[in-house]
Amino acid sequence: MAKKETLVSCLRNERIIIRHVPRENAMIGNNPRHVLSGGMAEGAFHKYTVPQLRNGQLMDPLTTEEKDYLETIMGLEPNALSVFRTQNNYWKNFQVTLQKADNYLDLSSPDDYIRYKVLLLNKNLIAPNLQTLQDYPKATYEYVIIREEEEDTMGQRRISSTKEAYMEYGKIENDAATLRLVIESITGRPLAENTKLSKLQTTMDNILTTDAKTFLKVVKYPMLSTKVLIREAISAGAIYNRAGNLFLRDGNTPLCDSGDSTLNVAAVYLNQPKNQELRLTIEAKVKAHKEK
Repeated sequence: MAKKETLVSCLRNERIIIRHVPRENAMIGNNPRHVLSGGMAEGAFHKYTVPQLRNGQLMDPLTTEEKDYLETIMGLEPNALSVFRTQNNYWKNFQVTLQKADNYLDLSSPDDYIRYKVLLLNKNLIAPNLQTLQDYPKATYEYVIIREEEEDTMGQRRISSTKEAYMEYGKIENDAATLRLVIESITGRPLAENTKLSKLQTTMDNILTTDAKTFLKVVKYPMLSTKVLIREAISAGAIYNRAGNLFLRDGNTPLCDSGDSTLNVAAVYLNQPKNQELRLTIEAKVKAHKEK
């Protein structure tokens, strides 16, 4: 079959970075100077090939237009880049080698463009961009593809998120009850009620520098203050927890209209206009307990 007379270039004047996604090693922690830091030894490398479909057929890295154009400018015979070729199949032994240090591909180069397209097929091992890595961080990701402008944009977003996070933190940095709840919500681990404020602040500082985005999500939760009130009411004895459900001490009444009275449900319940008198009563008991 004759190729189209007018070929459209798939190449572009762009350089991308293929960056190793570090993993914490339980034996060495986060020591960046260790030879195995990030879960990969210095000098080590990974090789990526063209994946196969369930029927054993190679996946096609290129569109028909890309194949036609690349065969032409690379001086190859027609269909030389076809995955269906039974002899001298270009893709059968094709490999892309990536090292631990940043790897660069020039997408104006046919060879590098082909490497890029093969990496995109390895979807479980290569994150296609930084946004995907952040929003859907698969445990199997070994590398991420980064465009220079994307790295600049993401860097600016991180700076903005960090600035906003510290501004929000300034509103609660001396509020031990709120700090404790926020930390527990982010880490998923309970803290002792008598945890010192200085310890909470140190823990929070670590969170702010590593995961400002999650901190903002938790601290801006509309009913955070109500959750804190409930936790303080438990300490004051006005509310008790039974198998994850919350009840008023007086009358053993569940903090819900129906169903389970979990912390989230109880917070919604106490925020309802019809229950504001009950909320004021609980706040008074908490205040009295603190003044003892």
